[in-house]
Amino acid sequence: MKRTAFLAQLTPAAKFLWFLLTLILFSMLFALLGLLIGKIWYHVNISTLSSMFSHPEKAATRPFLYVYQVINQIGVFVLPPLLFAWLVHTRSGEYLRMNQRPNIYSLILGALLVYTLLPFINWLTDLNAMVSLPDSLSGLQQWMKAKEMQADEITGVFLSVKSMGGLGLNLLIVALIPAIGEELLFRGVIQRLLGEWTKNMHWGIILTAILFSAMHMQFYGFLPRFILGMTLGYLFFISGNLWLAIFVHFVNNASSVIIFYLHYNGFIAVKMEHFGAIHNPIGIVGSLLVSILILVLIAKKE
Repeated sequence: MKRTAFLAQLTPAAKFLWFLLTLILFSMLFALLGLLIGKIWYHVNISTLSSMFSHPEKAATRPFLYVYQVINQIGVFVLPPLLFAWLVHTRSGEYLRMNQRPNIYSLILGALLVYTLLPFINWLTDLNAMVSLPDSLSGLQQWMKAKEMQADEITGVFLSVKSMGGLGLNLLIVALIPAIGEELLFRGVIQRLLGEWTKNMHWGIILTAILFSAMHMQFYGFLPRFILGMTLGYLFFISGNLWLAIFVHFVNNASSVIIFYLHYNGFIAVKMEHFGAIHNPIGIVGSLLVSILILVLIAKKE
């Protein structure tokens, strides 16, 4: 007997609203679950536990941050898209475009794309860092900088490891799980719904890239993440295969984790944020053009 897809007949707008409500509900539930586990673990109240996020540099805090990160990634990024796909389609793998293996040629080109795009991404990062709001919005700018510093501090705590075991754990928690979860959420569901709602997949890709970048709450990295979101969106669009977008996202994340590890342990001189940066305008434009060419090659292959 064929399974019923309960939400299949809803309009794209209604599906998007239903998914948004589900996402909010799961976010609250799994945030509370993470805090509850921490409360039992440390035998402290929720208020004390919440303050750990303000002082992530403490050694005792790191295990909890790892656990909390995994719980939230699964609860916010993985489970809602899987549940939604199950409710809107009788074959959820087909709906999410995860029912076929990606082409090896596209995987190689996709991995190469991560590095050809780096000079342009780094230039955008420098450009974004120069953004300054009017004096009337100075309070907002201070809040944005504080959020940026907090995010950088937590990222630094995660990545500052010396052992191969720590590196492996970071590749799992910082690179692989976010790549799977964020692609399920943004490209697998949101991009599709926004494309159907606007009746234009290009608008779907652009709007999803905006949401993808804004979600990270790192405003001085908005432009480079927006371009990364656009790149992943078009990869998914031209290939029709979510595994390709997940793989490229993982390569991007894993590269940052590995470069940070190598610099932190003194193996290389270049910092993670400077890796691939060039200051030659021709090289920056060339980075963009070569990256577009790779996308065209993938589109032809797919």
